[in-house]
Amino acid sequence: MSKVRTRIAPSPTGDPHVGTAYVALFNIAFSHVNNGDFLLRIEDTDQNRYTKGSEQTIFDTLSWLELNWAEGPDIGGDFGPYRQSERFSLYGDYAKKLVEDTEAYYCFCTNDRLEKLRDRQKSMGNAPGYDGHCRSLTKEEIEKKISDGEEYVIRLKMPYDGTTIIKDRLRGDITFDNDKIDDQILLKGDGFPTYHLANVVDDHLMGITHVIRAEEWIPSTPKHIQLYKAFKWTAPEFIHMPLLRNSDKSKISKRKNPVSLIWYKEEGYLKEGLINFLGLMGYSLPNGKEIFTLDEFKESFDINRVSIGGPVFDLVKLGWVNNQHMRLKDLKELTDLSIPFFRAKGLIGDTLSDKEYDTLVKIVALQRESCNTLKEMAETSEVYFQDSYSFPNIVEEMDKKEIASIERLHTLMKDEEAIKAINIFHEKIKNYPNEDISIEEGKKILADTLTQAGTGPGKVYMPLRAVLTGLPKGVDLYNILFIIGKERTLLRIANMINKYQIQF
Repeated sequence: MSKVRTRIAPSPTGDPHVGTAYVALFNIAFSHVNNGDFLLRIEDTDQNRYTKGSEQTIFDTLSWLELNWAEGPDIGGDFGPYRQSERFSLYGDYAKKLVEDTEAYYCFCTNDRLEKLRDRQKSMGNAPGYDGHCRSLTKEEIEKKISDGEEYVIRLKMPYDGTTIIKDRLRGDITFDNDKIDDQILLKGDGFPTYHLANVVDDHLMGITHVIRAEEWIPSTPKHIQLYKAFKWTAPEFIHMPLLRNSDKSKISKRKNPVSLIWYKEEGYLKEGLINFLGLMGYSLPNGKEIFTLDEFKESFDINRVSIGGPVFDLVKLGWVNNQHMRLKDLKELTDLSIPFFRAKGLIGDTLSDKEYDTLVKIVALQRESCNTLKEMAETSEVYFQDSYSFPNIVEEMDKKEIASIERLHTLMKDEEAIKAINIFHEKIKNYPNEDISIEEGKKILADTLTQAGTGPGKVYMPLRAVLTGLPKGVDLYNILFIIGKERTLLRIANMINKYQIQF
């Protein structure tokens, strides 16, 4: 057997799709367990949809996820070039070779004729497709049309009878009737190849042994198999992965789910979390482990374990998986990764002192327990950075519970027992011997305040949270004390007392 070689071949037509990373992951794992090679090819022959900068973004996002390739446009290799635009001259030569071998033919049908053909087929309730009008042209007729300057395309001659069978590793034999597949265009009128021709030629010349791609390509595969036969080449093995699905089982799309890899990076998902989640899409490790690394996935991979049922791309599950990796990651590394998100939120400046960095480490240590992304950590950490607050006011958008909570807060701040609790707490903090307050020490201070106040928790903890955060509920108070320390705790109490003229 020849050495296993797999590939992905994205088109630079916009933001890289999460499905590209999904398919790349399984191609990489398959090549790894078979001691093969994985390559990246850029299919950029569709100039109408080409997006400037998209190719580099593909490189950047796949590299971010550590979905690395052994050959590609950026690093070269023995089978290059790896951009189809740099292989342009190949495709016309191969298409014309098929014509010479009577496996393809020149088609001179105009757009007007083809449009009328489609309308007629539609009115008769027939499936649209080319009717082979130019398939029987004589050599003389063809030469005259070409000499007269008539535009043409080159089409593949599909068999009129029989079947084409895809032997899919995951799905078994998939049979297509040849008479239901029209003569596909191989070379367009402008000289550019269609996807079908360029894809088959490149896969053959680059020695691809296994084409692992999404199931949406199944209808195109009979055309590719016939192309391999026409060229008298050995076809690769075709393995069609299940499509990623929305919760309603429809194909994942940006209307219902974010599909851009850039979005996931900018939202603060860890590369480890996203890769782990994609590895769970239609697959499970032999040991049933749900949280794993890229290396663990590759080492234990078995393509036969892929389930063809459409896996649901569930952002809630992704959040859970990402949270697990946030908890596992080295704390300082996670803190460094989080800095851009805290900076974007305006919570920290361009530079951090040692003290500010140490405080941020403490915040991240707390927040990673409950947050699903780096961005969420920053968005829910504002309480640790500001020392001056205002009590919330009631607005129309609030539900009844929120309104009741705010009304109770305002009432409590005038309650004698609540004021007494604030006073007791203030004295304990003022007399506390150290600047730093550990979580356990914070819990004891709060418990002693509750005991000494001699009232219920509602009249102690809510007013304390109010003077420390301005809110009726939220972060555990001992976490606040742990992060901000003695002096900032006293500052917050003083700010709120002065602002709202709270009388002790």
